[in-house]
Amino acid sequence: MNYYDQHLHTFLSFDSEETFEHYLEHQPTFLVATDHFDLANAGTGFKDDIPNYHQLSEKINQLQPQTATTLLKGIEIGVVPGQESTIMDYLATHSYDLKLVSIHQNGRFDYMDDQVLTMDKFKVATMYFEQMLQVLKSFPDGHILTHFEYGLRRFDFSAQELEEHFETTLRQIFQLVIQRELAFEVNAKSFGRYQNAPLYEYAIPLYQSLGGKLFTLGSDAHVAQDYRLLFPEMSQLLRKFDVKQLVVFQGNERYLTDLPD
Repeated sequence: MNYYDQHLHTFLSFDSEETFEHYLEHQPTFLVATDHFDLANAGTGFKDDIPNYHQLSEKINQLQPQTATTLLKGIEIGVVPGQESTIMDYLATHSYDLKLVSIHQNGRFDYMDDQVLTMDKFKVATMYFEQMLQVLKSFPDGHILTHFEYGLRRFDFSAQELEEHFETTLRQIFQLVIQRELAFEVNAKSFGRYQNAPLYEYAIPLYQSLGGKLFTLGSDAHVAQDYRLLFPEMSQLLRKFDVKQLVVFQGNERYLTDLPD
């Protein structure tokens, strides 16, 4: 199996208008959209942003007979502590092949909001990583932990600052990721747009030093032209740390695939 993009968005996300048809122009072997699920989303006026499952199912049923690509159901779950039981109730009645676990907001603000720029960057990062740690302890589902540095994107953080201020917490986070057999995502938006590759250069060997072996690449595409965005560059970074394979999740099954060129 060739590795395929495991993090992308369509019109079923509140922040994308992209179609499945445009992604299919890339002729992937598998296509899985991971649209946003965020309850009381601070980024959209505290609305419940839930991708329409009926529309997703209808779109797959419509397109599957027309394409050689296998279409899968995915979701990106933004978790705020206190929402766990509500999310799990939803997942109990809605089946997905791939579930991403993300920390986007804390019930008061999104970590990408301008509001964070009025706050001390170390306090924001502490809040963010502590929330991630709590979610990994209290939310039992998911396949992949996405963009570990999302809450730091509005600031200029160095790898040295992560090591000096947050290594203890990051060790606890990565130990839980490993115990739960989640994968660690290298995210193209983080890597490219937000220029946080140095933070991954710090985090990847730390994760490995604790026994972490499961990695994924995700474009985090919101338009089809970004499908597999920066995969060669991110693969090159993983090779630097002797990573040779990525993991693909399909429901209860997982498969190792060769790192793409």
